[in-house]
Amino acid sequence: MKKIINGSLTFLLLSMLVACTDEKDVYARIHPNLLPSEGHTYSLQAVGKEITFDLLEESNITNVGPITNEASYKSLNEQYPKLELKKEPAFIVFDENGLVLKTYDYEEMIDFSQNPEESFYRER
Repeated sequence: MKKIINGSLTFLLLSMLVACTDEKDVYARIHPNLLPSEGHTYSLQAVGKEITFDLLEESNITNVGPITNEASYKSLNEQYPKLELKKEPAFIVFDENGLVLKTYDYEEMIDFSQNPEESFYRER
C-alpha cells in the first residue's frame, strides 16, 4: 500500500512539474492552428485591414506566415473568444509558444515584426 501511495505522489509531483514548465500559453494549448508551422516565424491574424506577404515584404518583413485576414473582429471573437477583440483594425501575432502581440495599431505590428528580438509581449 505504501508503494502505491509513494508512486502516486511521485506521479502527481512530476505531472505538476511538467505542467509548470510548459511555456505554451492558453492560445497555444486550445488553438494550435493559430501558431506558425515553423519555429522562428510568426503567424498573423489581421482584422479589418488586409495584410499580404507582398505588403510585409515592402517593410522588409519575411518572418511572418501564415497570414489570416478577417473582415470583422466580431467573427474572430466568435471563433476565438479569448482574444477579446474590441475594434478593428486589429493585429494578433503568435509565435510557437502562443500570443506575442495584440494591437490595434498597424505601425506597432510592423515595428514588432521588424524587430521581434527587441520586443516583449504587449496587449493594447
